[in-house]
Amino acid sequence: MNTWKEEVFSVHNGITLKGTLAIPNKDQQKFPAIVMINGSGGSDRDGNMKKPKIESNLYKEIAHFVTDLGFISLRYDKRSVGESEGDPTKGGMHDLVSDVSCMVRFLKKHPLVDENQIILLGHSEGCILATKVSETEQLGGLILLGGAAANIKESQYYQNLQILEEIKHLKGMKGLLLRLVLNEEKLKKQFTKFEKKLYTNDKDMMRISIQKIPAKWFREHYAYTTEKILQALNKMEAPILAITGEKDVQAHCENLTRIDQLGKSNAKTVIIPNMDHMLKEFSGDKSVLSIKKQYKSAEKSPIHPQLKEELETWLHAHYLQ
Repeated sequence: MNTWKEEVFSVHNGITLKGTLAIPNKDQQKFPAIVMINGSGGSDRDGNMKKPKIESNLYKEIAHFVTDLGFISLRYDKRSVGESEGDPTKGGMHDLVSDVSCMVRFLKKHPLVDENQIILLGHSEGCILATKVSETEQLGGLILLGGAAANIKESQYYQNLQILEEIKHLKGMKGLLLRLVLNEEKLKKQFTKFEKKLYTNDKDMMRISIQKIPAKWFREHYAYTTEKILQALNKMEAPILAITGEKDVQAHCENLTRIDQLGKSNAKTVIIPNMDHMLKEFSGDKSVLSIKKQYKSAEKSPIHPQLKEELETWLHAHYLQ
């Protein structure tokens, strides 16, 4: 028998957003609540994607885990994903931030939610969105998984540098050809050219070669610099938990030292050995070039056991005493 019940809900924020609440089956007047904020891309409220097809149920698993602990969990389809409305060619970072704020306000009006204990749990891009929302909404805490203390531009560059490092060690003709066409100097030129094109137009979408790029999303993310993210975290008075996996190729685990250097007694950081960006256990070598294959092979695996331990310990200490 489940220790929780689920309800589907709708929230209107210019468009209609659909989501799921998981509510503990407990005789209790009010509960603390956690809002799940997805990473970038097309993953739905449960953490599943159509292209590439990955059915990991990542966010559903985390939602049910925290609900079992005694929290109401809210997970939702981002605009233009799943059952939520929206035009994928027009959305930007600020739209996503507004949607998160809308979820916070929805929970504050819910009769079973303790409005002073609403926590944002962001994964990947969700870490940035959660941090931005903390500037304007009164929150009970932040949980940042696989993406704390760095903006999108920096994370992009980190991933590309890892690709260069992998190419250095590729054997055979493939490695030789890749080393001829890509090096750090060329990478910097590509970034400079990309940024110049971003800021010489005000279109929501643009093309780089034949590929469509969400220009508005990139411009707004680039404007929210790592420095601004750290300033927001420094002002945060509620508890902060930031966790990144040692095997994460999309977020640099060493970025967590930036939070440590703020010297905040309300902030805790954890680097989990053998945890990848999808919060799963992974003991192989870090590789950006084989990332899709890695994520697909581990889609049915549970989230890392140490991540569960860290979440449970921190949540109990701050909200369930």
